[in-house]
Amino acid sequence: MSGWEAYWTALAEGDRDQAITLIQRALDEGAAPREVLDEFVLEAQHRIGELWLEGEWTVAQEHEATAVSESLVHWLASVASRPPTLDGRALLVSCLPGERHALPALVVAEGLRMEGHRVHYLGADPEPSSLLSEVLDLGPRAVLFSGSLTSALGTQKSMLVSLRALGVPVVVGGQAFGLDARRARSLGATVHAPSIEAVVEVLDRLPARLPRLPDLEAVPGEAEGAWLEDARPELAAYVVRQVRRRVGDEGGTPDWWTDYESNVDHLVGCLGAALVTGDDTIMLEVREWMTRMLTRRAAPSTVMELTWDTLAGRVRGHPMARLLLASA
Repeated sequence: MSGWEAYWTALAEGDRDQAITLIQRALDEGAAPREVLDEFVLEAQHRIGELWLEGEWTVAQEHEATAVSESLVHWLASVASRPPTLDGRALLVSCLPGERHALPALVVAEGLRMEGHRVHYLGADPEPSSLLSEVLDLGPRAVLFSGSLTSALGTQKSMLVSLRALGVPVVVGGQAFGLDARRARSLGATVHAPSIEAVVEVLDRLPARLPRLPDLEAVPGEAEGAWLEDARPELAAYVVRQVRRRVGDEGGTPDWWTDYESNVDHLVGCLGAALVTGDDTIMLEVREWMTRMLTRRAAPSTVMELTWDTLAGRVRGHPMARLLLASA
């Protein structure tokens, strides 16, 4: 069994001690700490997400394995980090407000510490006004945000614009931002960095303070996006009620229903994100993702179409939202 497969087996079984033993062995054999973060921890996290999406793992299994991964990152940091060797102010690393997937941000924070940076780590779902106060008190060289859920992007623009006005460079990354810089730029970020390696390279060339930048131009759907975010809980609840009325009461609650119900809010949030960023590929992505999730759970084939039509009917007075739904 390869080192990776042995590590994955330990992680899947929740065996933290064995996982640490295997990581220590990889370090003893010459693997760099950052390589361990990339090739063991982050690769395993991707596999965990795929297994949940495929319906092969429960949410409880996903959470248990993620908790082990987080403890492994802390352990690796305790043995591999060194006192700051790079001059300059600290870096502030955080999840986006509303983002509860903390592991990627933790990996970035500890990876940067291993590179000799001073790092101030805030963790998951910071309160925006507290985060801005922290920036003012700390005076960081840059703020780095991790985002895994695209549905969290619709509420980020005002905060990123505030940081932009302060002259603080903002680096963003994570699955929520896609493969290129379009979403990052539309929200006011300074730069998009999709990996730890990219973050390190970006920091080498970032200015200590940004020059005065022009105001961001509003995208056509921004006002609708603000409305949708305010109405998001009610919209999600309405869609769930209507779909349940049509398909959810036949023979009791079906097995797929819990995962469906918990992700309708994510769908509505993705529509808000598409409106605020002007990126219509967001709706293509979330439709494909939800269709795959429902198919693997043997949901009726009509559920996705019914969901889409119900949401479109509810936002019929908002033409940009309707257009985005129709295009996907």
